[in-house]
Amino acid sequence: MFQTTPYRHVPVLSGLYHRLRRPVRIWRHRGDQVFCPVCSRSFSGWLGGTIDGACPNCESWTRQKLMVLDLEQRLGTMATQRTSPLRTLLFAPDPGVEAWLRARPELRLTTTDIAAPGVDLNLDITALDLADASYDLILCSHVMEHVPDDATAFAELYRVLSPGGCLLVQVPYARERAETYEDFSITDPAEREREFGQFDHVRVYGQDLKDRIAAAGFDVTLDWPVRAMSPEEATRYGLFDDAVFICLKPETAT
Repeated sequence: MFQTTPYRHVPVLSGLYHRLRRPVRIWRHRGDQVFCPVCSRSFSGWLGGTIDGACPNCESWTRQKLMVLDLEQRLGTMATQRTSPLRTLLFAPDPGVEAWLRARPELRLTTTDIAAPGVDLNLDITALDLADASYDLILCSHVMEHVPDDATAFAELYRVLSPGGCLLVQVPYARERAETYEDFSITDPAEREREFGQFDHVRVYGQDLKDRIAAAGFDVTLDWPVRAMSPEEATRYGLFDDAVFICLKPETAT
C-alpha cells in the first residue's frame, strides 16, 4: 500500500524559508495602491488579494492597522498631559504593533501574555500580578473572547489602570446581536468554531459588551474610526468598519 513520507522539520531549510518568505512577498506586492500604517510601507495590494487582507511586510490585519491609526490620534493628547512616558501594557502582542509602540518615545511598553514566549511578563488577565494603578494605557485586542471569566478580567484591568488612564478593547463584535452569546457547555473545538467563529473562543460579543465593561467601573465609549474616513482612505489602509471600545478610568477613582 502506498504511504506518504512523514514530514521532517529541517532547521536550516525551514529557517531559510522563513527568512526568504517576507522579501518574496514584498517583491510580489510591490506598488503604491495600499499603505500599511503599522510598518509605513506601500504595496500593490494585501495578502490574499482581499481589500482588508494582511500586510505583506509586517502581516498586520485590519485590527492591528486600526489600533495604530487610532493611537496616532489619541497619543498626542495623552502625551501632552504628562511629563513622563505613558506606562503602556500590551496584551498578546503582534510583532508589527509591538515594533510600532516600542518606537514611540512617549510610551514605555510592557508586553504580556498568559503563556507565550518572548513577552516581558507572563500574566493571567484574571489575576494580574501587578500593583494597583501601575499603567496609564492598556491595549487589549482580540483577547477577551478567549477568557471565560471576562468580568474578573475587566475588573483587574480597571484595578491596574491609573486614574485618568485609558483601556482600548477590540473584539470580534457582532453588532447585530443585542446580547453576548456564550455557552460553556460547548467544549468540542469543532463545535466552538461553528458557534463562536474560532475553536478557542468562548463567546460572541454583542451590543451589551459596553455594559459588561462599564460594570467594572469604566466610562465606555464605542468608537467606529473608519466612519470618520473617506471610502478611499479606508480602502488604502485595508480597513473594514470595525469597533474600538474606549474605556476610561475616572480621574477621581481610588
